[in-house]
This record gives sequence, C-alpha cells and structure tokens, in this order.
Amino acid sequence: MSEVALAPYTYYKIGGPARFFVEAEETKHIKQGIEFASGKGLPFIVLGAGSNILVSDAGFPGVVIRLRSKQIDIAGDRVLADAGVSMAQLVSKAIASGLSGIEWGVGIPGTVGGSVRGNAGCFGGEIKDVIANVRVYNAVAREEQAMSPRECSFGYRDSVFKRKPELIILSAEFQLTEGDRGVSQERIREYAARRSVTQAIGSQSAGCIFKNISWDRPGLDVQKLLRRFPEFGQFAKLPGIPAAYCIDAAGLKGRRVGQVEISRRHANYFINLGGAAAGEVVMLVGVAKDNVRRKFGLQLEEEIQYVGF
Repeated sequence: MSEVALAPYTYYKIGGPARFFVEAEETKHIKQGIEFASGKGLPFIVLGAGSNILVSDAGFPGVVIRLRSKQIDIAGDRVLADAGVSMAQLVSKAIASGLSGIEWGVGIPGTVGGSVRGNAGCFGGEIKDVIANVRVYNAVAREEQAMSPRECSFGYRDSVFKRKPELIILSAEFQLTEGDRGVSQERIREYAARRSVTQAIGSQSAGCIFKNISWDRPGLDVQKLLRRFPEFGQFAKLPGIPAAYCIDAAGLKGRRVGQVEISRRHANYFINLGGAAAGEVVMLVGVAKDNVRRKFGLQLEEEIQYVGF
C-alpha cells in the first residue's frame, strides 16, 4: 500500500503518511518489504506497537514494515515470542503457564521487538535480565542469525539494534523461572495500581520522552553534582536521576506548546491534547531540555525514536 497515514498506528496519534506500507504477518513478509525498499533505493523502518516513536508531520519517505506476527511458544521455563507480540500478551501467557520473572513487563506498552531494541524496563526489571537469545534478520547480509545477550550489547535503554538498524528483530527467547500464578497476579495488580497513580495512563503519549540520567553516564561528576544539588541524594539507590523529577523541579508540569502538554501527573509524559503536530512535540522537547540544562547543568537525552525527521 502507498501513502498510508501513520498516526493511527502510533500511541501518539501524530504523524504524516508512509510512502509505502507493508503488513508483515510472517518473516517472509519482512524480507519482502526490505527487498522492495532496497530495489527502489528507499529507506525502511520496522514498526511495532508505535508506543515509543514520534513520526514527522511529513511522514516517512520510504517503506514502513508493520509487524503483525503474534506467535508465542513455551517449552519448560523458556518462552519464544515473535517480535510483534505485545509485552502484555507475553506476560499473560507466561503467568498462565506458571512462569515468573517478567511480571514487570505488563507496564511496557510496546511489543517484544521494540522492548528488546530499547532494553525496556520498569519496576526494577529490564529485558536484558530475562533474555536467552534473539533471532534477527540481517538486512545487509540477507540472512537470519541468533544473537546471545552478550552480542546484543544491552545498556540502559540501549542495545546493538539501535546502533545497527540493519539487524531486524524477528523473535526473542526468554529464560524465566517456575512461579506461583497467584503471587504473579498479585504482583501485577500492585504494578497496575502504582502506574495508575504515577503515570498518565490512557492519554495520547509516547510514554517517557527522556531517558533517566544514569549515575554512570560518561562525563558526569557525581560528587560535584551532589554537592551542588543535594536533593539528588534521594535517588542514590536508584540507577539514576529520574528525568521526570528534573522536569518537574524546573517548574514545567503543565507547560504547553500548541496542543502538546507536559503531564501534570508525570513530567516525562508529553500529552497530545488532540490534533497535535509533531513539530509542537519537538518544540516542547527543546523547552524541557533547555530549562533542565539551565537549572541543573544536565543534558536530557531522548528515549523516543524520531521517524521521518
């Protein structure tokens, strides 16, 4: 299909059309989409749930391959899931099979593929903690291959897949543990309750706009920072300083640009109030980065993926 509007395929409901659009139900459809793009000399991207992206108002001038594969297979304590499977589906199937260790994944709005790519995590868990291997298609070598967790080079909201976009995630195998369904379900209810209080659930957003500021970020002088801003000491036992805290402390909750507003509940959520443009999101991102830099001397880094810019 050509000239397909991308906004309906994203959580943000923002963005122009894809020049070409492919629904990929099977691996062969992914390969066909990539070959089609190559033949026409066009760029391509792979789209999952569209939960952590911002599409340009002009759209994407190439081929968008939307993952529709939903297969989940369980053998013992291993769960093999296609890249198009939602994290919520993965968690539900694992718990129903008496497996534990990925309950935290219920808080991730995206798919397995997107979660592996960004080493997604919440409530203290991360993808890297439960991955056994990842099956990919190398769009340059035109071959499938299996990658170990070490080869995936997972970091904070990072992986080799962000640096090598030719590696297309097809599926991932998770190593879980035997658990108690009742305990797992209670844990999920607890996570859901926490999310409803602290996050802008149900709003049109792309999830967290910025990464948290890791204590081991290159160039960050932690002791100097804590001397200047002792309030950051409350996060000493966490992996880093929450970006939401910095944005809130800069007095930006409720700040608007056009139809985009920084959430009054969770400052790392930028809400589409209706009919927002991608350009408005970009401007508000700039406002947040500038204010946090001037207040704390810290540079916020985007977690969202820009498409078509």
